[in-house]
Amino acid sequence: MEQDIIVPLCMGLGNSKVGQVWTFSLPSFVTCPGASPWCRKHCYAWRLERLRPACRHAYVRNLALSLEPERFVTHVLASLPEDAPLVRIHVGGDYYGPEYAEAWRSICAARPNTQFWSYSRSWLVPTLQSGLEQLRRLPNLELLASTDPDMPLPPDGWRTAFIEIDPRADGTPCRHQQREVESCLECGYCFREREGNVVFKVH
Repeated sequence: MEQDIIVPLCMGLGNSKVGQVWTFSLPSFVTCPGASPWCRKHCYAWRLERLRPACRHAYVRNLALSLEPERFVTHVLASLPEDAPLVRIHVGGDYYGPEYAEAWRSICAARPNTQFWSYSRSWLVPTLQSGLEQLRRLPNLELLASTDPDMPLPPDGWRTAFIEIDPRADGTPCRHQQREVESCLECGYCFREREGNVVFKVH
């Protein structure tokens, strides 16, 4: 019987911004097909990876495992506690391919009592739009379309995450950045609501 070789999967548990929630990341840039020039210039995830090489190495391992979708789904479900209430997908990285997006659909479907949320610029990539639309329909995943001044507006019906310097920005300012709440977990606007845009400061 062939044995599955264990590949270390890195799932974080909270930080000062999001709060005590589970997080999953991939290496920035190489997994961000929808990234604009503005996004690449201001990428906070890349700054973190440069400051903490161990994080970059962990995210690369995550990417390597994700290239085998069935094993990836199995490892994520094995690493994520069944009673995990909340998961932030992609503090760094993005949905880079249709099979990868489908893997997350399978993960979310397998954990109906866990709430997932994510921001993505991959809606800009035609070959990924169908898969992201399927993700967006899941009852336990809130997927917001990120945009910036170098990008068009996302398709109708998408909740949008704007940058405040974008003249088109329209939505609720991030309450954590406004110092109104301690964390994303305390606020919950992005993952508990099913409608409404959010506006972030450049960070």
